[in-house]
Amino acid sequence: MKTETGTRQAQLMTLLLDSESGLSIDELAAKLGISRNAVKQHLVVLEKRQQVFEAHLSNTGGRPARIYALTQDGIQQFPKQYAWFCNLLLDELAADLYPDAFERLMWNMGVKLATSLLPQFTGLTAIQKQQALVELMQNLGYHAELRHEDGQAVIRASHCVYHDLALKHPALCQFDKALMATLLNAPVAQTHCMARKDCDCRFNLGKD
Repeated sequence: MKTETGTRQAQLMTLLLDSESGLSIDELAAKLGISRNAVKQHLVVLEKRQQVFEAHLSNTGGRPARIYALTQDGIQQFPKQYAWFCNLLLDELAADLYPDAFERLMWNMGVKLATSLLPQFTGLTAIQKQQALVELMQNLGYHAELRHEDGQAVIRASHCVYHDLALKHPALCQFDKALMATLLNAPVAQTHCMARKDCDCRFNLGKD
């Protein structure tokens, strides 16, 4: 449940979202029904979070007023429908492509992303690449860890960042495998998959 402060800040951000040119402290205070000082306090917090910024000074003939607007990060706080759109897009691709072509497309997308990240892996040893890959996956939200099972290097991911999509389109797993194989410059074999009702996703590194 949001606190009163959190709710007020959300209302303030919504007002800025709906305003094409931004709003002054006086305008925000009037619309929210609170004091100028209260608005200032909320703006200080939101500026520290880099969700609002002072866009410009208004020139209306009187004393210039600071006009505030949302930053890109502030705009990102509002709900998005990426999963819904991705699901529609994948449905169309799956309908238009043969299964092997769909898998190849997912693989090529993984290779393309990995290629853009390769400079971060240049000069690393095989073990360092594995560690860097796990760190990358952690940053992407996979909750990944590097294990060694019977002498085999294994990446275990306890969270799939597009689980609902993969349930419907298992070919998405080719994206992960291509990303890993390209960054490691080594084969990768997936042995467990949450989209197949396993408890986690596991990838054997350096093994087909």
